Amino acid sequence: WGECFPMGGIGGPPFVGKTGFAAFSHHVPEDGNVLILFGPHIAISESGELGKYLRYGQTTHSSACGAILAAYEACRGGDGTVGYFDFTDMQQSWMKDYISQRMGDIESDPNPLKALILEAYRCVWENLHEIVNNNFGKGSLVLLGGIQINM
Repeated sequence: WGECFPMGGIGGPPFVGKTGFAAFSHHVPEDGNVLILFGPHIAISESGELGKYLRYGQTTHSSACGAILAAYEACRGGDGTVGYFDFTDMQQSWMKDYISQRMGDIESDPNPLKALILEAYRCVWENLHEIVNNNFGKGSLVLLGGIQINM
């Protein structure tokens, strides 16, 4: 894998899991260090609207993070896919399940989209801490997390 080993997926969680992290750790030199950057992203439009982004070469705003926002809308609207694990859309199914369990906190916040992205960050943090280990050698493991903002 060279210098980079992608562990994430849509929404930011480390979908490689414990098995993927173990596979990754076999690529680390015995005295090597590991730096993992993690977290979801959210867009902020020119007018300050969360979740909207005008991408280069496009004339209309689109959503970012689209996966997180789509999962949230599915949970809000009860579209029938929440609670159903779709093996052809595993990452989105997982994201819907995670968000559905936190809808009370998200919806009760004065700014639900801000609460949503903070919950998405917690999701990534919790899952990353479930899979990482120091079984790769003598080096250090550094986790650097945050919320990437697209502007």
